[in-house]
Amino acid sequence: MVGSHIDVARAAIEASFLLRHRSIAGNIAFRREMDHSRRAIAQSRELLKQLRQRQRDDNGQAWEATDPVPVSAFDADILRAVFRDLVSQANVPECQWRDLAKSLVHEFTGCELAETGLIEWLIHK
Repeated sequence: MVGSHIDVARAAIEASFLLRHRSIAGNIAFRREMDHSRRAIAQSRELLKQLRQRQRDDNGQAWEATDPVPVSAFDADILRAVFRDLVSQANVPECQWRDLAKSLVHEFTGCELAETGLIEWLIHK
């Protein structure tokens, strides 16, 4: 009987070590995924800044913040791809999609006004 108590105690100790190891490994994986998401968001922002600068260079003029800025179909497609990547990587809830889309368009165009049709198209499933 004594042997079985020792075996049970050893099994309990081994189980606790395994749970602790899995917990630490889970935390490390979570931190690694969060770092990856942060890098992806930073890269998306940098891409939007570069696209905005290219658009400014192509137009040869500064944009006014009061008028809506036209967004080409190509730019809109890029914005939609970036939006989808951000939503999937950051697990953004659907109730926040509209605000995220507005901020992406604002960051890309530098204009507070955004076409509602563009925002709706970006968040459309």
